[in-house]
This record gives sequence, structure tokens and C-alpha cells, in this order.
Amino acid sequence: MTTNPNRHVHTHHRPNGWTLPDFTDLADCTTNFHRQQDGRPTCTETAVWKVVENHGLHLTISFYCDADLPNEHRQTANT
Repeated sequence: MTTNPNRHVHTHHRPNGWTLPDFTDLADCTTNFHRQQDGRPTCTETAVWKVVENHGLHLTISFYCDADLPNEHRQTANT
């Protein structure tokens, strides 16, 4: 896998979770999509981490509970 030198990652923590842009609910854990594909149960924990990856031309925003936050993002966390 090639590393993009223009990629900047910002990891933020909010103990009460992250609301959706339309303020209707809290964000679900991003891993739920992969859990569903793998046949695992969905995450029911609060998504307390938001990871914003700036790839130059686009942003990727992901939400994670404490247990599912990838180690690579845990190391750059802004708590």
C-alpha cells in the first residue's frame, strides 16, 4: 500500500458521541458496515471518536466507538 504524503489525519474524541449533520441522532460506528458483511453483530456502543482524513481532493470522515478505533488513529488522537 502506498502512503499518500498529502494525507492529513485528525482524530477527535467526544465522550457523549457525535451527532449526525442533521442533528436527528448520534452517529453509528463506521465498522458496522464491515461487521454486517462479516456476519458479526452491529456495534451498539456510542461512537466517541471522529477521524477526519484529508486526502487533498476529498475528506473521509469516520466514527468509532472506543473498542473499534484503529490503533493507527489512536496514536494521533486529540483528546
